[in-house]
Amino acid sequence: MREGSRFYRSCWWLALGLARLIFRVRIEGASRIPRGGLIVASNHASYADPPMVGVAAHRELFYVTKGEVFPIPVLGWLLRRWNAIPIDRSRGDRAALSAYEGKLLEGKAVFIAPEGTRNKARDFLPPKPGVGMLVYRTGVPVLPAYVSGTRNLWRTLLGWEPIVVRFGAAVYYDRSQLPTARRLAYQAISQDVMHKIDNLRQSPTPTGTVASASHR
Repeated sequence: MREGSRFYRSCWWLALGLARLIFRVRIEGASRIPRGGLIVASNHASYADPPMVGVAAHRELFYVTKGEVFPIPVLGWLLRRWNAIPIDRSRGDRAALSAYEGKLLEGKAVFIAPEGTRNKARDFLPPKPGVGMLVYRTGVPVLPAYVSGTRNLWRTLLGWEPIVVRFGAAVYYDRSQLPTARRLAYQAISQDVMHKIDNLRQSPTPTGTVASASHR
């Protein structure tokens, strides 16, 4: 971890140590993470997923967080230094996407859950078009990730199940291979990203190659 402030890096090393000690986190495919603007797209079964992906990524990540918590003493200060981006939830996804887009164009990496909300079910929810829109507008690649073991943290704390963060290969989407209508292109990318996350769920090791992806 060479990015971020000294405070961020110190917290990252501390979080990594605690994740390995308490949750026995196992990281697969971290060597596949590229530099530059990047979307790290993951399933989202628990509040623990974003920090676990952040610990595993070995890159400074940015997250959007509801703005209401930032005025809370100490917590707001910590969140800003942990790269949380405050958003006004009354404006919905537009505020989050705008915040993400700015970071991506600066060459940063951001975490996003294509399902749009926490989902503890076995089956994934249909993806929101937001991931596709960000990819289409910024041209950055997507790194699919799958997190297991966070659905029931008590099982992990009791030693019955480790947390595994598995990264796939970064995917670059070529506009010429997507539908001409933007709304359809956004959805095509989001569905393809969710499909790759599902592949990681079913595979014991990271799969895929860094290549252009076409509409399915």
